[in-house]
Amino acid sequence: PHIRPIQIEKDAAEIAALVRSSFRPWLERENIDYLDHLEKAGKDARSFPFWTGLTGFPYTMTGVVCTDETGRIIGIISTYPFFLHGEKCSLIANVCVAPEHRNKGIAGHMISEIAQMQRQNGIYGLYLQTRMEQAGLENFYKANGFSTTDYRETWILPGKSNFSAGKTALRLETVPAADMDEFRSRMDSRYPETIRWNLDYNEELFQPGMMHDLLSRFTFSGNRFVRVINNSGTVTAWAAYQNLKESMDALWFVPAGNLSGNEITDVLCALRNNYHRSKALKLDIPAGENTAEYREAGFVYQQTLAWMWRAL
Repeated sequence: PHIRPIQIEKDAAEIAALVRSSFRPWLERENIDYLDHLEKAGKDARSFPFWTGLTGFPYTMTGVVCTDETGRIIGIISTYPFFLHGEKCSLIANVCVAPEHRNKGIAGHMISEIAQMQRQNGIYGLYLQTRMEQAGLENFYKANGFSTTDYRETWILPGKSNFSAGKTALRLETVPAADMDEFRSRMDSRYPETIRWNLDYNEELFQPGMMHDLLSRFTFSGNRFVRVINNSGTVTAWAAYQNLKESMDALWFVPAGNLSGNEITDVLCALRNNYHRSKALKLDIPAGENTAEYREAGFVYQQTLAWMWRAL
């Protein structure tokens, strides 16, 4: 097998087919649409290279592929850049090998190649997420130099859910500017930075500046920071609704103090009822928390992820 950098115009159709076949059980609607478009663009580029040369290829992708003796792609790893503590890092995604070529060391060789390439490009570290439902993957990545940062469960509030406001007496208010430092501090305590970058990868959660605030007010497209208050005027929770480009948005949720199970359910119901978009809403929580309250509020368990990194 030969490992080389991705050549997106040449590889797009095969990459899309391999990723689709490898991750079929976990693909969401926007993933399937993306792969369909990527495969079509790759086939068009091969059939009409002159036209593609004039118009440009519509997709970019970095990483490596592994090919067999015929040149067919049998493995892929894609990478996405981001910054953490001002240092360049990369997210590793789409680690997949064709079924008939698994257990031959191909994935490990691709990771080694990625690490070498990224180190040469001044990359500080590699990050990834792996599903705990897929037995053995966490140990595989540990054997390839990764350490586990945390375990997180993903819970989903289905899209277009119609819930009544219920009997909760809680009210929500926008976090005042004077309390934003406290808000950020509480978010940091529940979502440390090595976790938080995963949640705001598509769009920065905290987007400072007056222009962003003005655009948010007029377009209703910005992230919303709220706090939940009970009848006595006490703040019982802090939260942020984050608009993502995916088929679902994200909810960040920080209980304030030791709330009872019923109190957590009430807070989640208040946050749920305050979400007025038709998209699904995802919530990442530390693995092992009591989850009856999430089910009671209408959230559905999706998966448990090990969030991992490797220094370079």
